[in-house]
Amino acid sequence: MFDKLIPWKKKEGGDLQVRPEDHPIARLRHEFDDLWERFWEDWRRGDVSLFDNSRMFGSIVDLDDADKEYVLRAELPGFEPEDFDIRISGNVLTLRAEHKEEGKEKNGNYHRFGSFYESFTLPEGVLSDKIDARYHSGVLEVHLPKSEECRAKQIEVKSS
Repeated sequence: MFDKLIPWKKKEGGDLQVRPEDHPIARLRHEFDDLWERFWEDWRRGDVSLFDNSRMFGSIVDLDDADKEYVLRAELPGFEPEDFDIRISGNVLTLRAEHKEEGKEKNGNYHRFGSFYESFTLPEGVLSDKIDARYHSGVLEVHLPKSEECRAKQIEVKSS
């Protein structure tokens, strides 16, 4: 019974044993197994394809809470403004982009495809009829104006 216990103090001249599951290689293998399993789960649900890695690796999307508006910035290089489809339904903002390119080179034909899809639940008080989107230098900016009631107000502290 006691021969299966793991020592917690190193004895002079003795080697400290490491549990197999704590070994760095074992942890790496466990992480890789989890990644592989998540990939195949997404594949079965149709959330990932061989040519669309935006879901698997993520894209850089930031939301800035300014005084009068929220500004959503997404780094999405390789698209054109007409490739985007931005919709709002209730308080859900959906961003989609798809770019297809075909051409001929002296080695043969080529086909390129890129896509992006993400949905965001918007905070209360966004004026959906005044949302503005711009795409420049690979960055999509979506400006989401706040209603007057949702804007931060400074409260004056008075002495009593």
